[in-house]
Amino acid sequence: MNISVSIEQDDVHAADAEALARMTRVRPQLVGVATAREVMALGRRTLLHAGPPVQSTRELVAPVRHSAQLALLFEGWAASRDEAERMIANGEISFAAAQDHDAAIPLADVLSPSMAVLVVADANDAKRRSFSTINGGDGPVMRVGQFSDAVLERLKWINRMLAPQLACALDGVSVDLIAIADAAFASGEDCHGSTRAASANLADTLCALDGAQALDTEARTFLREAGAFFLNAWMAAVKNIFMAAEGVARSSVVTAIGGNGARFGIRISGAPGRWFTGVSSAPRIPGADAALQAAALGAIGDSAIVDAFGGGAMAAAFASATQARLAIVLGERGFGFPGELLGTSHTGFVKADALRVGLCARRVIELRQTPIVSLGALDREGERGRLDGGFHIADIAPFAASLNALGDHHAAA
Repeated sequence: MNISVSIEQDDVHAADAEALARMTRVRPQLVGVATAREVMALGRRTLLHAGPPVQSTRELVAPVRHSAQLALLFEGWAASRDEAERMIANGEISFAAAQDHDAAIPLADVLSPSMAVLVVADANDAKRRSFSTINGGDGPVMRVGQFSDAVLERLKWINRMLAPQLACALDGVSVDLIAIADAAFASGEDCHGSTRAASANLADTLCALDGAQALDTEARTFLREAGAFFLNAWMAAVKNIFMAAEGVARSSVVTAIGGNGARFGIRISGAPGRWFTGVSSAPRIPGADAALQAAALGAIGDSAIVDAFGGGAMAAAFASATQARLAIVLGERGFGFPGELLGTSHTGFVKADALRVGLCARRVIELRQTPIVSLGALDREGERGRLDGGFHIADIAPFAASLNALGDHHAAA
């Protein structure tokens, strides 16, 4: 299937054009590693999760519940899994959306105060900072929502061993994340489902820093083998870009997007801080049989922001591996590729000059077509972890609701 993109620049609403222009002026830099409590305003015994806020602990899906239990053990707030579950059920733990705290985290990950975060700042405005957890690489990792001692041990190593070394390596320096993404896009990666070249580039960059003597052999080996290590840094970078677009009156540019496994939602520039949510259908797994597809949890993760920016599934026009997998889903279900939803070009991407960025809710409603998001499909019971990679076809309801909030006549179509 040939996926092409055709966009009329004149169709961009003036308010959306302003928000998009603000986005393209941001130059996100990886500037450090710190514990969340050092750099973020987190309430007492608060855990951050992906997607829109949960309405109550009853809405926590099993994989997030498992990750929360691990976080309580990691923090020392609970001495056993049973005690952790009791604390969650009794309302002793607060849950909040990571994107409401200038952060973005993958899949069923949660972020607690003692965990380390990657710190990203805009080179043009150092006060604008955003955050993400450190990608745990392959193997037993919290983001897939399985509870095990092995996941807890990996969590401890990432936060207590690797993170301090990375902090020393990055002390006083910054890494240009758009430059790494630009090269990755140009090589055919989508910077979401495929990040191996970008991760290798970031690993080489980190290992070449003057402070890299702080990285021991285990840390260097981990960085060179973690094929998705760049993703978390890029999520924080996109979050930083989206932060710049917030608060433009009448703008429908998406500034937050993601799923919590139960609901999928967006925020837009012209209604800062307000989530609009809809059905969180499971990602469609290319070629999956009925049993595998039925086992998949509803869409989950903040990495959807990568696709709303213009990467992931929305970059399928020039990411060949993504295009091949997405074509299976589009062909099976009769969907079209929604490339016309992206609002503008970005001068920071020199090698990947075909890249389009910026998702506008107005375009979604005008074209009656929603974005496609590349997301890992998790086992809804939280027992088997990641089932496969898939594609989420976003519900149109949140986009229509967001335009209604702006009083936009297009939403009534």
